[in-house]
Amino acid sequence: MNPSVFFAQLTPERKARLFYALICGVVIGTICVWLGSFINVWLYPELPLFIDWKQILWMWLAWVLAAASSAGVAAYAEDGWGGIVLSAFLMTAIILIANFSQGSSNFLLNVILFFGLAIPFMAVMAPIAFGFSWLARRFLEAQNLQGGKRWQIIGLNIFVILALGILPGLYPKFNRQTSESLRLIHAMLQSAETSANLPAPLQAAKDFAEHRTQTYTLSQASSPSSTVGVDVAVHYADGYLLSCTVVLYPGSDPYLKPCEASAP
Repeated sequence: MNPSVFFAQLTPERKARLFYALICGVVIGTICVWLGSFINVWLYPELPLFIDWKQILWMWLAWVLAAASSAGVAAYAEDGWGGIVLSAFLMTAIILIANFSQGSSNFLLNVILFFGLAIPFMAVMAPIAFGFSWLARRFLEAQNLQGGKRWQIIGLNIFVILALGILPGLYPKFNRQTSESLRLIHAMLQSAETSANLPAPLQAAKDFAEHRTQTYTLSQASSPSSTVGVDVAVHYADGYLLSCTVVLYPGSDPYLKPCEASAP
């Protein structure tokens, strides 16, 4: 679209809708990222969990831009539905491209997967896009009201904003397998500080004896080598990194593979 045409179509009502939509997108994106980044820190205070501030800030910036742009697209159209469909597609494209960039490097395969998953993802994103459009129009309606009715609309809008931010923010919460794996590694490292003999998984880890009494933080990821495994990384202040894999078969005792160490 020609920029001059775009700005010419920005009526005062449309400007107000865009403003409210952008604010909603920024707030929802912020709630989602910060809740997702710290929910496990709050739920598991006994675990020294690793916090990557740089990654959190970059993720916050990306989510805020994505949510604000999607909300703006949803609220721009006068009829509403055209903007909702386009917003749902935009959110779908952002999510799928972000996931593909971290996975397979086969371009053709990614293109096929994109178009195969686009419609199902759009169906999931459509209610969120509708929520963006609905919020913007309701705030605009509240702008022209006074008294109790105005605050009733604002209160309901705040509730919807919190719901749209909190629900996806709960997704990174550890499942039972992950929390148990982190507790096992943490308990093993704590016992290694005072034990005369290192636990078996730590015996082959190079230079661990020099770090056994130092403070550390823990992070985790699904193990690529096992469908029931969790990779736990132990971060030390000097850059020393310990990588351990916990395998949890249902109904069996946990199995810890030998940990691997990498020097800074």
